[in-house]
Amino acid sequence: MTGMRLSVILGAIVAIGVLEPPSALAQRERDGEREQAQSRIDTTFTFSRTGVVDLTQISGDVIVTAWERGEARVRAYTERGRVRSNLSSSRISVNVERVRGRVGDSRFEVSVPVGVRVIARSTSGDVSVRGTRGQVDARSTSGDVEVTDATERVLLESVSGDVRASQLTGEVRIESVSGTIEARDVTGDVRAETTSGDVSLTRATSKSVYVATVSGEVEYEGNIDAGGRYEFRAHSGDVRLEIPENSSAQFSVQTYSGSLDTEFPLTLQPGQRTSQRPRRFEFTLGGGSARVTAESFSGDIVLTRRARSSR
Repeated sequence: MTGMRLSVILGAIVAIGVLEPPSALAQRERDGEREQAQSRIDTTFTFSRTGVVDLTQISGDVIVTAWERGEARVRAYTERGRVRSNLSSSRISVNVERVRGRVGDSRFEVSVPVGVRVIARSTSGDVSVRGTRGQVDARSTSGDVEVTDATERVLLESVSGDVRASQLTGEVRIESVSGTIEARDVTGDVRAETTSGDVSLTRATSKSVYVATVSGEVEYEGNIDAGGRYEFRAHSGDVRLEIPENSSAQFSVQTYSGSLDTEFPLTLQPGQRTSQRPRRFEFTLGGGSARVTAESFSGDIVLTRRARSSR
């Protein structure tokens, strides 16, 4: 009987070994640890101030903030799927990989040195980049985009969401399909467009401005630089310009069913018939060194003097 028991026990051990050999069991445990690590990252490492950060989300927010340390901290998680990352001292790349075609809510929070270049995108979520003082490319398909303190080349875009920005310097381009655009304290060339929403550009210092919306109002408060070019267009909404009293520019204003309301004394060019539709106004302020175009189909054109204390 003792021999038979021993044979049965040995057979069971062999059977267990066949079903789950020790090496396979260890590998399965390692795979489980790796999957857990890929679903959540929290690490800090040395990172260059001239490095590049590239973050891509599927369903979740992206938050990037700057600090004065010479290192980066990356915190990322996803409820389903895997967080894929490639981290070095000069480049951070993080994205989410679907598992069996599914992905749950996720979130990226990254702290980086001042000066880095940031590329941040989310399909369904908000994108926020603050204080980096470097180039920023921030986009969301369905979510808001918020950027502060960016320089050189700034590209902000949301298909279905608002875009808010401040303290931008350089070449600035802002776009939205269904959402408002608000930008303040902007220095440099600006192009801001939305299909359905208001566009507000305040405390601006620029030689080249293009602002347009189909369904919404346009608001500009800023300088008129000598030799500058400024274009403001709204199909269904008012165009409001708050500019310095000593502005020097040639104005071309047009509205179909609205009116021109101005705080500036105007002298219209001879032969102009403002009672016809569309109503067109051509006039000059100061020496006329800049060129300003303002158009609205069914809204008013409003010109006001900018207060000295507004800058």
